[in-house]
Amino acid sequence: MEDNATTGELIAGLVYLIAGMRLIRLSYLTKEDPERLLGGSFLLMGIGSLLYSTSELLDFEALWTPLNFSGRILYVLAFVFLSIFTRHVFRPDERWGRWIVYATVVFLIAGVGGSAMSGDWEGFSPSSGWYWMELAGYAAPVTWTCVEASAEHIRARRRLQIGLCEPLVCNRLLLWASFAALQLCVLGISTGQYAAFEREGVF
Repeated sequence: MEDNATTGELIAGLVYLIAGMRLIRLSYLTKEDPERLLGGSFLLMGIGSLLYSTSELLDFEALWTPLNFSGRILYVLAFVFLSIFTRHVFRPDERWGRWIVYATVVFLIAGVGGSAMSGDWEGFSPSSGWYWMELAGYAAPVTWTCVEASAEHIRARRRLQIGLCEPLVCNRLLLWASFAALQLCVLGISTGQYAAFEREGVF
């Protein structure tokens, strides 16, 4: 099971890396912030995932904690970028959207900082309150993304019926909402994995 988890993390990292590089490349052509923000988020997720999986593949215990903590920091930055992306695309003029971004940053920094100061550098301890604070920082932007994309998809379907929306745009909104929903599922599954790791020492 541990080998499967490592393989999944490695594949996810490569997919995120490729998607991120393509979006960054696209941002140079379009000169638009959404591509840059989302590309940066995916790129950081990809590198973070590869660091996590590399720490499992290397039989060198001294590097395990530094690699995991580095991957954790990159994931924090990735989800901050994702939160900024969601505000920029869906709620650029809403003040409360800015507060969701701020809350994401506060929860992530507090969660990571608190657990690191208590000796849990990897963040694999659901028994700690800091873990749940960090998890809230990850869950907030993807929940927000899922809600916004789902609502926009519903509106796009109505416009599609009267010829005011392209089918591809409508489909992309559905895919983006699905991506966010799956991210929430991953957070739940990861929490189960970490709880098992805390008990048994294996993923």
